[in-house]
Amino acid sequence: MARILGLDLGSHSVKGLLIDTNARSSAVKAWAEVRRAEGERQETLRTALRELLGRPELSNPDHVVVALPGPSLVTHQLALPFSDPKRIDATISFEVASQLPFDLEEAVFDYQVASQVKDKGSELLVGVVRRQELATLMALLNELGVDPRVVTHPGITYQNLLLQQEVSDEAVAIVDIGHERTTLAIGRPGVGVEFARTFSGGGVNLSRALATEFQTPLQEAHHWKEAHGALASAAQAQGPEGERAATAFVRGLQPVLRELRPSFKSFTARARRPVSAVLLCGGTARMPGLAEQLGKDLGLPTRVLTLPFGASANLPEAEQPVAMQAYSLALRGQASGAKAPRFNLRRGEFAFKGDYDYLKDKVGLLASFAATLLLLLIASGVVRNSVLARREAQVDRVLCDVTQRILGSCEKNYDIALNRLKGVESPTSALPKMSAVNLLAEMTQRVPADVPVTFDRIDIDLERISVRGVTDSSKQIDTIAAAIRGHRCFKEVKEGKVEKTREGNKVSFRLDIQVQCDDQAQASREG
Repeated sequence: MARILGLDLGSHSVKGLLIDTNARSSAVKAWAEVRRAEGERQETLRTALRELLGRPELSNPDHVVVALPGPSLVTHQLALPFSDPKRIDATISFEVASQLPFDLEEAVFDYQVASQVKDKGSELLVGVVRRQELATLMALLNELGVDPRVVTHPGITYQNLLLQQEVSDEAVAIVDIGHERTTLAIGRPGVGVEFARTFSGGGVNLSRALATEFQTPLQEAHHWKEAHGALASAAQAQGPEGERAATAFVRGLQPVLRELRPSFKSFTARARRPVSAVLLCGGTARMPGLAEQLGKDLGLPTRVLTLPFGASANLPEAEQPVAMQAYSLALRGQASGAKAPRFNLRRGEFAFKGDYDYLKDKVGLLASFAATLLLLLIASGVVRNSVLARREAQVDRVLCDVTQRILGSCEKNYDIALNRLKGVESPTSALPKMSAVNLLAEMTQRVPADVPVTFDRIDIDLERISVRGVTDSSKQIDTIAAAIRGHRCFKEVKEGKVEKTREGNKVSFRLDIQVQCDDQAQASREG
């Protein structure tokens, strides 16, 4: 079980909703809202968050998820003619850069697949924010002891809310009307978000329209709107003053309507599927009659969104529209698997250090190095075995030729061939007992096994051996020379010129070995 906290960093208030999740279900355990005071935005956000996070019921969450606040996030809808994730990752930065009025290095972006048809292409939702704004937000959250696992798009946030519902082919629009910003997410229940954007406009427009209508200060108009504001039939029940205020509110809604209508048309043109219903949430959705008025203006069935049955036991129904984004953010922290939203601005330098994606990137890099090393080792082994096999075949052919000429039959086994050549009745019995092959074997056996040495060239005859090689140090050359001198046939070992190799970490050397065995000397005197 995990405790996940969704933080909605609104311009009028900050909201926190904590859910307990398990493999089968999730339930709301705590909810709180703190109003932001008047003043500088960053400072009011810091003060409100500090108070919110100080609530005992919201303490010690396992994960925190936030949506980027304010109008700082720009949303683009991109169409690419392919669906392969690797090609999308390789291409998207160029597409985003072409639409930005500033350098891509100054931005942080991510995307979510809105729709995809195999062999036809992909529709992507791309969110872009200036790097400095994200850094400022992260610094503020870290100052308050919050390290969110996910920083997401406020519209794509509603992906998992849609996935909780039964699959439907009819598209619905979730309209989150906040104080200064409205978030729009269009998608299909059981499928996910296909269109998302944020735009300026919301409850503050209604307050301004009311202040203009009654010639009152904005703050006073705002308090009256929260206490008595109503629209449509709910306003008619309040008498002439209520109807007059409702007329002002309708004027205040026009900026939001001017954004919603073309957005619905744009989605319909892209998806070839009309919006069938509007679901309202956000602080402004608490106003009585708002859903009725919007439904009339948009010509679509409109209702206020509430939490799913079973998840809302600890949250009054009147608060549920306000808590909807915080609830969706908490669901985002619970989501996993292929259908989980990809969008997360915590990437690159902002990556969450405990995130699986962050670890996966590092493990992937190490795995690629290991795979490359393994391939090189396999290739080296194959090449080495191939070379050794060819050389062994060459030695076998030479040995066969020698035994064929001397013994009259081909013998490829070295030990058998040597025994036959040493036989009393063998034509070789009159040959000297010490051969070049014996000398090579004796010399190489004398080299200490713990001394790293590579012989580049060995010239052998029955009187002299000339050796060129490479080892780690001059001291090891002395060790090799001393070991060779211990053989009875190696009367004198002279060390030649010693030089450092081109790399500088080894030395090359030359040894001249005088060969004189007792039986050779005797044979020489008898001859």
